[in-house]
Amino acid sequence: MRQEGDVCVSWTRAELIALKEAIEMTPNFEGRQEVRDILKAAFYAPRLRDVGFERELAQRFANRLVPVDMPTAMARAKLLTAVRGRPRREHLGHRRAAIVPSVTRDVGSTVVAA
Repeated sequence: MRQEGDVCVSWTRAELIALKEAIEMTPNFEGRQEVRDILKAAFYAPRLRDVGFERELAQRFANRLVPVDMPTAMARAKLLTAVRGRPRREHLGHRRAAIVPSVTRDVGSTVVAA
């Protein structure tokens, strides 16, 4: 069962392999061995499932992870999204940009595009 402070991330097999390699190049941080154990267990699991971390541990891991290739960068982005949440778009008012057709108006005998 998921606790309140837990973060779950869904990684592909390629991203898990890249993370296992990247954790060896990651500078030491508190909880590094725990992250290595979690990644190892997720890698050797018979099915891919969401990988769960405590929020503080996930934050430390995301801040220290060095993205050396594309799968590592994607895995880090997924982890950061899980920790920080999706960015909000309040300034758009939940509307998407629309294409507005140009308006032409007749000024005297010439047509002017507005």
